[in-house]
Amino acid sequence: MVGVQLVMLILFLSDPELEHHWWGQLTIASWAGISLGSCQWIWLRRRLAKGRLWILSTLLGWYLVWLVEKVFDFDDSNPTGALSWLIFAIKLLAIPLTFSLPQWVFMRRQFQKSAWLWIVARPLAWIAGIGLLALAERPNILRLGFFESPSLFGRYVPDPVAYGVVAAIFGLGYSAVTGAAFIWIQTNQRPSATMTNNNLQQSSNCTASIAQIKSPGSYK
Repeated sequence: MVGVQLVMLILFLSDPELEHHWWGQLTIASWAGISLGSCQWIWLRRRLAKGRLWILSTLLGWYLVWLVEKVFDFDDSNPTGALSWLIFAIKLLAIPLTFSLPQWVFMRRQFQKSAWLWIVARPLAWIAGIGLLALAERPNILRLGFFESPSLFGRYVPDPVAYGVVAAIFGLGYSAVTGAAFIWIQTNQRPSATMTNNNLQQSSNCTASIAQIKSPGSYK
């Protein structure tokens, strides 16, 4: 959840001029990807082999999302009706799927059986976060609008405070889904071929050592 708040803070405080240049957009993506990946790595470092590669895979996900957005922006057509909603839905699903693709490739090396769940969990995590934001707006806990100042519990608050609360609410739903998904992946793993071979070799060495100890010649 802290990682999501850091990303929101980076996006909010970044210079608007950077967004007009491709190198500026990649700079923002780099800051956000490294920040989010580092925060997640703190929790995952004891659960993943070579856990530092998680930061790299998260960063690659941000770069891929930037590339996908460029591909979508390349189309100058302006569809209407059902087609516009279909394209919007495709874009909405493509972003979390693209984010999770490099992480899935990394996780698949260790969790061959259940890593596929990560691809499914990321879109569901976004839906959970957005759903919590929608629920927060109904009882007037949080109000965001383009033509009015943001408010919290009916009182106007500065933009950084409002977006910090948005990140916290979204991050709560997002982290709950992704955390539960990773725990399920970890508990339903299937050892890789390398790990299996290593275990078999260790078992064979242990059996040979026991047999040598029990043999009569070992006591001479």
